[in-house]
Amino acid sequence: MAKKQKRKQHKKLQRALQKRTQRKKKLVQRAIHESASERPASMLRRAREFPFLGAWVQRDWQQYGIASMIVARTQPDDNITFGRFLVDTFCVGLKDTFFGVNVEPNQFHNDALPRLYQGEPPISVSVELAHEIIYGAIEFAEAIGFRPHRLFNRTRNILDTADAQPRSGVIEFGHGGVPTYVPAPGDNQRMVLNRLVENVGIGNFNYVPAGEPPEGFEELFQQNAQAQGQPPIPASPIWTPEQQAAQGDVDSDSGLWVPNQQTDAPAETSSVEEAEQQPERSALWVPGT
Repeated sequence: MAKKQKRKQHKKLQRALQKRTQRKKKLVQRAIHESASERPASMLRRAREFPFLGAWVQRDWQQYGIASMIVARTQPDDNITFGRFLVDTFCVGLKDTFFGVNVEPNQFHNDALPRLYQGEPPISVSVELAHEIIYGAIEFAEAIGFRPHRLFNRTRNILDTADAQPRSGVIEFGHGGVPTYVPAPGDNQRMVLNRLVENVGIGNFNYVPAGEPPEGFEELFQQNAQAQGQPPIPASPIWTPEQQAAQGDVDSDSGLWVPNQQTDAPAETSSVEEAEQQPERSALWVPGT
C-alpha cells in the first residue's frame, strides 16, 4: 500500500514538473515572439541596447565621395536591426537613410546586403570607421549649411552617439578638404549652389557637374560675385579634375526595401530642403511585403 502511494506521488510530481517545464518554454517562446513582433518604432528606439553585428560600405567610396554605409545590430532574438546611410563626403553630407528591423540573419546576409549593393559585394569595415564616416560627413556638411536627411532623427538610434566611438582623424572630407559638389540625378543643383555661394563664398568650393549644369548657373555666380564686391568672373567656375568622378545611382528612392523583388537602379533623391518638403514616407525596410 505504501509503495503504491509512493508511486502515485512520484508520478504526480513528474506531471507537475513537466507542466512547469512546458509553462517555462511557453513563456520563453512568448517573450521571443513579442520581441520579434515588437513595433518597428519601438524596436528602433531600443537599438542602442543591442550589440553591433558589423558595418559595410561599397568599394572605392573614397574615390567618388559617396559612401553607402550599412550598420547592423543583433536583436535579443538573434534577428537583425540595420540602418542604411548614404553620405556625400565631398559636400552635402547625409543624403538618404532608412532602416530595417526583425530581419532574419540568413535574409540579411543573402538577400538584403546583395540587393542594397546591387550585387556588388561590399567590404566589411569597423564600427568605429563607420561612425567616423557618417558623423564626420554630417559635421562637415553642417558647417557649410547642409543639414542631414530628416529621417536621421530615427536612424541615428542604430548608431552610437557622435562622441562615443574613437576617430582616427585620417578620413578626409571635401576633395582635398575643399567642399566639392558633384550633383547626382534628382538634385536641386541651383539650390545647392546658392547655399554654397552664400555660406562658403565664390572661389572656396568646387563644382563638378555630372551632366549639363543648371540653366543660368554662370549668371548666379556673376551676380553673387558682384554682390560680394568681387570682380566679374572671366571664366566658367566649373572645376575639372584630370578624371571626373563617375556617378552611380547608389541612392534609394524610397524608405521601403522589399526583398524577393527585382528593383531597378534607384534614382537619387532630392537633397537638403527638397527632401524636407516631401510628404512623410516610411523609412522602414519591410521583409515579406
